[in-house]
Amino acid sequence: MDLVGIKYIEEKLDKKLPQTYVDVVTNYPKELLATDSKDFGLLDDPELIARENLNVRNVGFYGEKWPERYFIIGLNGSGDYFVTTFESNNFSVGFADHETMECNPYADNLAEFIDKYVDETEM
Repeated sequence: MDLVGIKYIEEKLDKKLPQTYVDVVTNYPKELLATDSKDFGLLDDPELIARENLNVRNVGFYGEKWPERYFIIGLNGSGDYFVTTFESNNFSVGFADHETMECNPYADNLAEFIDKYVDETEM
């Protein structure tokens, strides 16, 4: 993603994206290039990212109000989301599970996210 894509998302959501997220997606991790992460785990399409975030804000998350602090950065294809927060000072990721209606920590940093995501997609 480039800075034009970042600006597009920020304008659609009327929010400033966390710099840590911007740094990651504008320098997409090479370890993830061999996975499906651009289409799922760490989305690379500004229109899709904006659409997913606007959808949960407007419609909700399986009947529940979506917390405004969460920013969707990826999905798993089964109705769950990888999220970070708009206030995040480091690249940490949560996992919003539609079955339990909980958002639990997934990774504390980029390296952990890459390791876990690659491991899970290789299974």
